[in-house]
Amino acid sequence: MKKYNALKIKQPFGEYYVISMSAFDLLSISFSDPLRYDETGELRGNQRKIREDRIREISEYIKGTDVAFPNSIIISSNYMEDGTLCDDIDLRWSIQQEGDLYSVIIPTSNKLASIIDGQHRLNGFRNVSEERQKEIQLLVCIYFDLPNPLQAYIFATINYNQKPVDKSLALEQWGFSLQTDDSKSWSPEMLAVFLSKKLNTEKESPFYRRIVVAPLNDDYLFKEEPINNIDKWEVSTSSIVDSIVRLISKNPKTDLNKLRQLEIKQRKREYLENYSGTPLRSYYLNYNDLLIYKIIENYLIAVNNEIFSIKTEKTTYIKRTVGIQALFIVLKEILNRELEEKKDISVEYFSNKMKSISEIDFTDNFFTASGIGKTRIKNTILLKLNYLKIGDISNQLEISEYLRFIK
Repeated sequence: MKKYNALKIKQPFGEYYVISMSAFDLLSISFSDPLRYDETGELRGNQRKIREDRIREISEYIKGTDVAFPNSIIISSNYMEDGTLCDDIDLRWSIQQEGDLYSVIIPTSNKLASIIDGQHRLNGFRNVSEERQKEIQLLVCIYFDLPNPLQAYIFATINYNQKPVDKSLALEQWGFSLQTDDSKSWSPEMLAVFLSKKLNTEKESPFYRRIVVAPLNDDYLFKEEPINNIDKWEVSTSSIVDSIVRLISKNPKTDLNKLRQLEIKQRKREYLENYSGTPLRSYYLNYNDLLIYKIIENYLIAVNNEIFSIKTEKTTYIKRTVGIQALFIVLKEILNRELEEKKDISVEYFSNKMKSISEIDFTDNFFTASGIGKTRIKNTILLKLNYLKIGDISNQLEISEYLRFIK
């Protein structure tokens, strides 16, 4: 494990952290995937193509005696090389705060840092000695848990006015086209980013100004305000995006790759496969984005009215990351079981579901802010809704605990 002193930078887009790290360390934990077309015509990656001649020039410069790299390398942490979010708590990078001081904690040497900007500068160090790599410190800006479409957005924003970058190519991968009908070609993750932003900016939304570009870990999200302050809670962008994606896609990576295989003007969601088990899949394929949003919004309004509004003097896990993720899993279960039959997506319908849930004491020590806590919250709610039977609980030692909440 390594610990780096950090500065927190607040900007309208979101917060990031600035640290000093040796080129050697950054090379060992980061990766980049150049944007290019493969032999099948499929577009891959999220970076400009590496220019070996430029790498060589930078390498020669690094070998000199008066090296200076004042510009930062920008990365997004906690993403794996296949583009998926790392949810293994033992591998994830995190933030620690002590008073006004911050630290970035990197527990392993796993490659969990996607390079957003600065890949040529960093790769220039691959052709110099290890001693030189360890000697030179680099300025590193770290975004935590930043979804891939937003990584591409930052890259394009930074490089738009620089001639070496073709903005259309840089934006194309994630659907950030300049044409008005681009939403038809949005991947599931791209739509989820759009909907999460809408939830965060619409004043009628119960998540208005509560979805932040920030680390996924609850210790960060709840560090400044006591959890028992009902008006002070936040959730990370990546958590909401991932939860929405699960309502419209079983495999978002496969969907994205299939869209890329089509010519740009033919790239439309309707050509993707439809299947059961993902309740809002057909709405996504038929461009019913407003309906998808309304379902999610109405459900969250009901949750807010029936559950979040309950005042408590102790930590309530239902308003933490594990609780909100569990609530989205419950929404998926409700929709899978009843949407087609009842055709009801009203606030009143969801409120009737949530009334019995409001009886559950989510401040109980049985619920924790960990992965097992999410499972326990989800199971307890599903038991209360009669979607799950007590005999379905695999951990026999926990059955007596569940029975306390469903009597």
